[in-house]
Parts: sequence; structure tokens; C-alpha cells
Amino acid sequence: MSTSRLIAWITKRLIVILFIIGGSREVYAGTGSFYNGDDRYRGFYWFEDDKNNPQATDLRSFYYPDAVEAQKSIEARRQAMDDARAQMVELGFRENTPPSVLRAAIVKYKKLEAAMHEGVLRLVAASEEANLTNPEIADVINFPTNVFANKLKRKIDEQEKDEIIRSFAKKFDLVLFASSSCPYSLAFVPVITDFASRYGFALETTSLSSKEGKLAVSLDIKHTPTLVAVSKDGKQLFELARGLQSASELEASFVTANNLTLENRRKSYIRAKRR
Repeated sequence: MSTSRLIAWITKRLIVILFIIGGSREVYAGTGSFYNGDDRYRGFYWFEDDKNNPQATDLRSFYYPDAVEAQKSIEARRQAMDDARAQMVELGFRENTPPSVLRAAIVKYKKLEAAMHEGVLRLVAASEEANLTNPEIADVINFPTNVFANKLKRKIDEQEKDEIIRSFAKKFDLVLFASSSCPYSLAFVPVITDFASRYGFALETTSLSSKEGKLAVSLDIKHTPTLVAVSKDGKQLFELARGLQSASELEASFVTANNLTLENRRKSYIRAKRR
């Protein structure tokens, strides 16, 4: 092969290679829509033209019922099933019902039941697909669906709750207004005593006739048992629980109180910044 022919052959091959490289860059440059678009779960068919897609054509011609029409249809289906069930059961109780008539009634009801079952299966399948393509709506982190995740979430929730209440105990003391003649007070004292010991609260028990109790009465605290939280700096005082409560109810009340105090501090901070 002469030098000129060799150069021409190499030039042609370079042109072909450059064309392939340039084309592949264009293909890969468009793959962002595969990863980020709504069709990312369609695999390698993400580049299909919807005009040639039979499913897209079906969607364009699909009739979507409005809410009123859907509600009427559901009510009609429910009524049809109720009527067929009632007829079937009544015919079954009548001793003179011919077997063929009873079979026909059963078949009628079971056909309606099968149609409902098929609809439910379609809903379940579509729901699973929706959870896969839109994992944010399932939120299995905050609302786990399996036993292992549920156990772990409960453990984490318990730890968070424990930390919240212990943090609250560092900022607030507890005062229980009780009466020796009140059966609810007598039953509540051991509950709150154990609770305070477990979470590190300073607890004082007194009556409404005491010096502190008279102050409480002036603040409209007139019933026993009533549990009050007092901030260690004396600037905050509010009622936490009234009446006999369980440990779990107390825990929920303290978590709510902690959230409210945090919200109030946030609002105070915002107001201070605006001045």
C-alpha cells in the first residue's frame, strides 16, 4: 500500500471513530432524564416517544370520573352487594327455596364479591408501585412496616423520650398538691414519686392549705391531685397534670410541655429580634 493510500485509509478510520465518540457523548449527555425524570423506573425504555407508546395513547383517552360520580358509583356497588347478600341469606333460610334458585343467588353475590376483590388487588398493586416510585409518600422511616424496623423505632422513640424528660428535669422542679383525704392523691403519690426518681426531678408534695397551696389557689389551682412544674429560675409555672395519671400519661404530658416551652422560647426570640 502506498503512503498516500495509507494516509487516506487512516483518515477515514479517524473520522469514523470521532463520529462514534461524538454520538456517544450526546447519548450519555441525555441520561440525566433517566435518573431524574418521572420515567426513571422504565429502565432502558426511558427514551421512547410517547406518541408511539400504546399506554400513553390509552391514558389520553381514559375517562377520569369526578368525585361526585365516583361516590355515586361506589354507593351503587355497595348497595348491589348488600342487596345480593341479603337475598342470598334470606333464600338460604327459606326451607322451600329450590336449590337452583339458591345457587343462582349465591353465584350473583359471588360475582359481585369477585369484582370487588379484583378491584382491591388492583389498588394494592398500584399502591405498591406508588410506594416504589415515590418513596416519600410511604415514609417507611417514620412509619416502618416490618417487625424489625418497628422494634428498632420503638427503642429509638423511647430513648428520645427519655432524653427529653431528663432534659426537662434539669430546668424544672415539680410540686404536687395533694390531700390526705383524697383517694386519687393517695394513689398518685407513689406513681409521681417513682416517676420523679426515675427521671431526676426534684419533687415537693404539699396541700392546698399550705403557704404554697394558698398561692396555687390564687392561680386557680383548686383540685387535688394537681401536678405543677416550676422552672428553677422561678420565672415559669404551669399545671402539668390534674387527677390520677399513669406513668405513660405523665411521659406524654412532659414531652408535650417540653415542646411547648421550646416553642414559646422560639417565639420570644423572634419577637426580641424584631424589636
